[in-house]
Amino acid sequence: MSFTPSPRCSGWAAALATVLLWSGFFLSLRLGAEEKLPPQALALLRFGIPALLLLPYYWRHRIRLRRTPLRWQLAMLAGAGLPFFWLGATGMQLAPVAQGSALIPGTVPLMVSLLGLLLWRAPCPVQRRWGLALIALATVILLLGGKPGLWQGQLCFLGAALLWALFTLAVRRSGLAALDAAALVAVPSALLLLPTLLWSPLPTVSHASVWLWQGLLQGIGAGLLAALCYAHAIRTLGAEVSSALGSLTPVMAAMLAWWLLGETVTPPVWLALGLLCVGVVLTSLPARRVSAALPAAQQATAQAAVE
Repeated sequence: MSFTPSPRCSGWAAALATVLLWSGFFLSLRLGAEEKLPPQALALLRFGIPALLLLPYYWRHRIRLRRTPLRWQLAMLAGAGLPFFWLGATGMQLAPVAQGSALIPGTVPLMVSLLGLLLWRAPCPVQRRWGLALIALATVILLLGGKPGLWQGQLCFLGAALLWALFTLAVRRSGLAALDAAALVAVPSALLLLPTLLWSPLPTVSHASVWLWQGLLQGIGAGLLAALCYAHAIRTLGAEVSSALGSLTPVMAAMLAWWLLGETVTPPVWLALGLLCVGVVLTSLPARRVSAALPAAQQATAQAAVE
């Protein structure tokens, strides 16, 4: 007997791979801040390497990609492109890894649900409401329990989370494949960065290994593989479930930062991470069946929102 994995199994695998790749993304941002690398240099690695690899695909399918509604193109470009990266890199210079890895992916499920409610009046099942409430409570603990002076970095992280929520919904609503979404983000972002080299050349780093690791973590890992895995997870599992699973990133990133970078994780932060995990489980549970008493149109709307 042969075993053929179902599309949902591949979606779960892609979501878990995204968690690992995102953890490496936050660690590389922190390492870049410690090496005094400007955000421009990290952004060139983050978008330049994927752009070079995806440029033939982008050019071959440019006509089809241009047919994507402009609002979804702009939402994806802002949500996973330069604005998102700039906020994340700036915040990581002002706050530790545990704060950034918790506030960015940790609050995305809450913002996805809020945007869905405001823009499309999407219903929210009861168990998801409980999960979102725990995520909101964890966010408050992180904001109030951090060291004094972290508010600027925390504000950057929350802004980046809002942009990533826009990217999540744009990928789902546009119906684009994973490779399409990655190409639409990487190639235009890299083209926008090229003129900056004219007046701000790249800094010199004494160790070539710094560029190698940043290229692997930012360009290959976060820039290409994470985008492909996350877009595939959205298409197979749904935007809400995918963003909720992404909330497991803070625990992984905090443990790696504690182990590799020697960062101290305070008890309030561990409490917030625990609440995030419980909130993730509740938010990822399958939604209960819609009551048969609802009109057919409302049932279809609710099912579409859940998917």
